[in-house]
Amino acid sequence: MNINNIQVISLDVTRFDNTSVLGYLIQIKNIIALNGQLVINLSSVWTDFVAALDAFDDAFAQSRKYLQTDEIKQLDDLRDAAISAFLNMLKALQTSPNQEKQTAAKYLMFIREKYTINQSDEYMKETTAVAQFIQEVESDAKAQAALQTIGLGEWFSDMKEKNEAFLVKMNERTTESAGQQKGIVRDMRLAVEARYRDLVKLLNALSIVEYPAGMDYTTPINLLNAEIEHYRLILARKGVSTGSSSSSSSSSSSSSSSTDSSTGEGGSSEGGSTETPGSTTDPATGGSSEGGDDNSGGGSDSGGGVPDVNAGFDMG
Repeated sequence: MNINNIQVISLDVTRFDNTSVLGYLIQIKNIIALNGQLVINLSSVWTDFVAALDAFDDAFAQSRKYLQTDEIKQLDDLRDAAISAFLNMLKALQTSPNQEKQTAAKYLMFIREKYTINQSDEYMKETTAVAQFIQEVESDAKAQAALQTIGLGEWFSDMKEKNEAFLVKMNERTTESAGQQKGIVRDMRLAVEARYRDLVKLLNALSIVEYPAGMDYTTPINLLNAEIEHYRLILARKGVSTGSSSSSSSSSSSSSSSTDSSTGEGGSSEGGSTETPGSTTDPATGGSSEGGDDNSGGGSDSGGGVPDVNAGFDMG
């Protein structure tokens, strides 16, 4: 029996606000779904995770229905116009007669295609996808240079400003969320967090023994770890602890106690040892949240504080 060294990195999802944890878990689902054999191997643990994620997503959608107001709609229209303007120009520049601009535009479009930016999506799903795209461009020196090469810096900034203005208003409205709906969202979140931990634990166990024989776990786990490392980096920038990370190749599974970032209540973090991922690109194209949230972490029944524009949406 071969012993595989690679494991899924531990990430304490209780540290995220509701919107961010939903966006993260959807990305994880999309990555695993790319590998049909892996889905089969994960069996009922996979189906339980997907069902719990769908339930959490649905609870979010229900919690946001009351936000369909004229003011929100007006800000959404302004935001959509800015997004369309930027993306349409970016698309056109891919066929620019200037080779340098063409190359730069294609690189930015490559990043954009990693995120499902659909103006017909629910408000916060679209907001999160746009914010994730913006975050990745801003954190990528090559993308920043490409943006200047094609001369769309002002259009990019306008898109960002209007997306953030929309988010500020949504966060103001979020504080009015009904207590009963918050309780439902909380319960659904606790359930999906538990299913996520089960998923990571089983995936790590299967990868250790390479079951079934010859199954390639390295590629999907590297993709997952690349996504996890990105989220760990974002939390680290905010001064939030995400649990220790190392390049150890041990395959032991562990769990740790964590504290809810918004309420101080206890939560639990994912088991599994850590492994520094290889250099990979996340091919997932779907992935952001449905609806807004009460900005509380896992296990919280409290509304918590409404974060700043970037707190919960700076995820790529």
